[in-house]
Amino acid sequence: MIGVLSFVLAASAPSAPEAATESELQSAVFRAKPAVVMIMVRIGATATVRCSDGATAVVQPGSIGELGSGSIIHPDGWIVTNGHVIQPYQEGADGAFAAELLEKAVASACAGELDGLPAAAQTQRIRALAASPENRAGLALDRTLQVHLSNGKSYPAQVKFYSPPAYVIVAQTTDASGNPRKEHGRDVAILKIEDKELPVVRLARHSTDLHLGQALFVIGYPGVVVSHELLSRATQYEPSITTGRISGFKQDIGGQRVLQTDAAIIQGNSGGPVFDDRGQVIGAATFTSLQGDQVVQGFNFLIPVETIQEAASKAGVTPKGDSMFTRLWNHGVDLYIRDLHYRAYRNMSSPTWSACARTATSSTRSRDTSTARNISGP
Repeated sequence: MIGVLSFVLAASAPSAPEAATESELQSAVFRAKPAVVMIMVRIGATATVRCSDGATAVVQPGSIGELGSGSIIHPDGWIVTNGHVIQPYQEGADGAFAAELLEKAVASACAGELDGLPAAAQTQRIRALAASPENRAGLALDRTLQVHLSNGKSYPAQVKFYSPPAYVIVAQTTDASGNPRKEHGRDVAILKIEDKELPVVRLARHSTDLHLGQALFVIGYPGVVVSHELLSRATQYEPSITTGRISGFKQDIGGQRVLQTDAAIIQGNSGGPVFDDRGQVIGAATFTSLQGDQVVQGFNFLIPVETIQEAASKAGVTPKGDSMFTRLWNHGVDLYIRDLHYRAYRNMSSPTWSACARTATSSTRSRDTSTARNISGP
């Protein structure tokens, strides 16, 4: 009986697709890289601060930056990333970055009355002053949202759709039985930059046919690499690749599907595309695992491609995995993989390619969420 049951289960299980060869995986990586972008948010401020003694001062407390990754899903400049990557930009004066900058301004402007207070009392006084309506109203933010291609070209971006991280409750409704139901964020955003015929990724139709142990690769801009003191800034826009496998199928706190992987993901990878071994996007890096304050590698999570498709629909765009750049690039990659290096060079040197490559990326070099974050001084 057990043998018959085992046979039935084996016969009914979908067969896994044959794994890609080494050259096919290399080709998939090369094809995908040009459409992966770096996303940078910077929040600066000028604050007019009134201290407890009535004295006022105008302070520029510096700026706070957020680094993330994304991918181009339409050649006219439509990009997908995580909601939490652009959350500081989207929230503006109501966000955590604004509060941090205001507290920093208060600490600078009111240093005289803070001197001599115990550390806990200083913190309490700073927070009380920063919370005053007058000081909140005196904070003027300077927000920028930039997208960088891997050739270093940068663009200002507009937010076309935004859903915050899963821990944020975005709506409360009732189910058919009248019970309250909380709707959580999906941690996805759609951005738009102004250009044409950009390199693009190809989205998989769905992620429900993935299987445990299936190979994948992640492309993005980990902050530890972008800001590495021993690396030249000349290569900071060259994305990094990590590899791994599907290690689980989970739900986030809002009940939405997420994919688990053992591929290395770290601050700055957030929003970066995750590909199957054929080069199709199956999801995007969304969050890692922490033990205390330490990131525990090998237990990372992705929003599935269905979430990306739904966000694109709400933004009013249909993803398109083809462009003039992508066709020319892929032809060159095909020649390169077949060791036809001179023909690949000729392909990349054609007038058509030269015109197209003005908007696109460089190389076939490869190196190795949450987000990377740094505070710069005034």
